[in-house]
Amino acid sequence: MSFHTGTGHLDVVTLDLHDESEDTRARVRGWVEAVHRSFHEQTPSDEHLEKWLTVQRGEEAVLRGVWEQPDLPLAGAIPVATFGYFDKHLNTGASMLLVRMITDVTVSPTHRRRGLMRRLMTEHLDEAAREGLAVAVLTASEGSIYQRFGFGVATTEQSVRIDTSAKFRMRRPVDDDGRVVLVEPGPGWESMRTAYERFHEATRGSLERPGYYETWLRGYDWEEQGEDRAQRVAVRLDADGRPDGFVVWAVKEVDDAYEVRVRDLIGVTPQARLALWQFVADIDLADVAVATTPNLDPLPLALVDHRVVRVRQRPDHVWVRVLDVPAALAARPWFADDVLTLRVHDPLGHADGHFTLGTADGRVHVTPAGESEADVEPDVELDVETLGALYLGGVRVPSLVDAGRLTGSTDSLERFAAMADGGPTPRCATHF
Repeated sequence: MSFHTGTGHLDVVTLDLHDESEDTRARVRGWVEAVHRSFHEQTPSDEHLEKWLTVQRGEEAVLRGVWEQPDLPLAGAIPVATFGYFDKHLNTGASMLLVRMITDVTVSPTHRRRGLMRRLMTEHLDEAAREGLAVAVLTASEGSIYQRFGFGVATTEQSVRIDTSAKFRMRRPVDDDGRVVLVEPGPGWESMRTAYERFHEATRGSLERPGYYETWLRGYDWEEQGEDRAQRVAVRLDADGRPDGFVVWAVKEVDDAYEVRVRDLIGVTPQARLALWQFVADIDLADVAVATTPNLDPLPLALVDHRVVRVRQRPDHVWVRVLDVPAALAARPWFADDVLTLRVHDPLGHADGHFTLGTADGRVHVTPAGESEADVEPDVELDVETLGALYLGGVRVPSLVDAGRLTGSTDSLERFAAMADGGPTPRCATHF
């Protein structure tokens, strides 16, 4: 596919990751280099490229790039824009929903403000909708880009700094007959995989992890492109000896002191998470731990002095884009029995319309209103971005009402809150 931006012709190419021809291999290398440039990572080595290819093939990822046509001066194998996706399951709190996971979206600084991002995103959302995906998700390096495409922030993380000196004391020790065991990254992979699968099945908002997690947790550093000799792993076993959590960390010297950098901490239960945080605090010669995690709770409330945990940031994490309102809403839980009419505004059209929601016994039946009902006054009105923010329950209706993002009568909004709000706070421990 080719198109013109006003400054030159561009080709949109879908990479065939199984094609070993010289031309395709050059495009693949160029595509990865474009992503690495955009995220300020070093140029990929041959070994790194092969590991990356193995993962992408395993995920059946679809990767597209925009290249300048070869007759332009200095045009080469590195694309001016990239876009990738694969499909995985999201735990909505009521079901495992197959969703489109969008990743590696980049535009070169040489081609900003020419509509490349809009073209790539809208065409790919159209494609996902045609293929029957009810929801698309992504993570964002910038906070002001994706609202225009209907994505809303549905889960967040916490960037924390924890004083692990003598001030770190639990009110009650974790005493559930579980234990924490030090393991080597490679041999420990199966236990980590089992623990994550249990976490994913039990945790609202969790996303199935792509294959590069296995490569990383077995001890490969994707950023440094080599063996990670600093990485350490501990696995938590429950009373029956089954893995119910793990922590991955490295220790770094900072200002003549040691700092534990927690890279991944997964716990199926609150007890498993507390036990792993206690383990982190017990690592010798270090008085500080830092982490970005969705799994901090219930740590501050479990400590004698909650101030040993300092929250430095609360970054957004998973952004949700609803493409099919009836299918998406039917896949999530509901918490009160009622009937309301919802008006969703979606400039891209996928979720736009009036919908009657009838909830009973934790489920919902959604009926799109016909054309004759389009003029009916809705009970609640919102845009598709707000619907995405509400989807996993991490943002509640009253907060969005206060922000002016939901409208309706007081009675209707309170009824909608009773229907939509409830259940555990969503957690996602997958980055993509």
